[in-house]
Amino acid sequence: MAFPRFTIHDSRSTFVAAVFLSACALIFVFVGLFEWDVPLTRFVRSLYPPVGSIPNPWLVRFSDIGDRLGKGESLVILSLVLLAVGYGLKHPQWKDAGRQSLIAHGLAGLSANILKHAIGRSRPKFMHAGNLELSPAGGSGWDSFPSGHAAASIAVATVLAAKFPRARWPILAAAVAIAASRILRGSHFLTDVAGGAALGCVMGVIAVHPWREWLSSAGMAVCRMTPYFVATLAFVWTIAHLSSEAWPFQALLYGGTVLTVVGLVGHVLWAVQSSWCAAWLSGPLTRSLVGLGLAMTTGSLFVTTAVLLVCTTHWFDCFHGRIEPPDGPVGLRAVITEGLFVVAMLLVLVASYALKGIVPM
Repeated sequence: MAFPRFTIHDSRSTFVAAVFLSACALIFVFVGLFEWDVPLTRFVRSLYPPVGSIPNPWLVRFSDIGDRLGKGESLVILSLVLLAVGYGLKHPQWKDAGRQSLIAHGLAGLSANILKHAIGRSRPKFMHAGNLELSPAGGSGWDSFPSGHAAASIAVATVLAAKFPRARWPILAAAVAIAASRILRGSHFLTDVAGGAALGCVMGVIAVHPWREWLSSAGMAVCRMTPYFVATLAFVWTIAHLSSEAWPFQALLYGGTVLTVVGLVGHVLWAVQSSWCAAWLSGPLTRSLVGLGLAMTTGSLFVTTAVLLVCTTHWFDCFHGRIEPPDGPVGLRAVITEGLFVVAMLLVLVASYALKGIVPM
């Protein structure tokens, strides 16, 4: 499914509507993820043996590497290296990457620290009864939300992904791994990391674009990152909820399967420009049907509503006509791309059945 690609030059009314819908979807995401803060923290604690026993070396190594790479010093060194290479080789792309990543890091770090102490959420190690405890300006240990490591690493990765688009997925994957390590280390709750990642993404996009357009850049960042957060909510919901025989769950499950298959068939007909393809059928519509169908297979009206908001934002994007296929014969590369899309969505559909309730939270 192609995600929204709004730019700061889109129609203002359309852009505002898209940002509003994306913000609503993000609210759904954080409300949904908040339910799993305490269960996930307890599950992570269960992965560590009692005091005096030998801990899992892979788990410890992963959390230690994530802690080191996400520290401010490591990220600053990375930016300075990019600057040095850029000036040494007189390469403006590397210079901009170093300068803008430093700015993004500074903005994310400053914002995260202000929010940390203004909100004053307790760290997981202080969790006893499992209740939400807040102590604004409470000092050390009361600075859990948002995660500073997640904010800084995602901010820097956002800049580098924009400057080096061919390497964007490995860059973003490394930043996500750093953010996830904060949960496995027991330093943050799930929503702390999600909040830090959202903050980092916004600051990274602001740093890449002209300063005078910072508000539009922030809105664009919200539109672009929301699908990934909604996908995270759907994934967490799937692995944490067991199948149910209750009516809403089963109706959504089977209805979502049918809708996904219908959407994929329609997408193939549209992609190959088949004579059987109806005039009203379009790529945005078929991809939205697939996304909505996969959301329904979670068995959750909550997740389905969040995805519906994202799909509506996607429809706003398609009104600008930027994602329709070109006229004429379909090339081999396009056929391979669409084929991979169909295979990937079928695998996701199978996974939605196979992974239900796999994590005992």
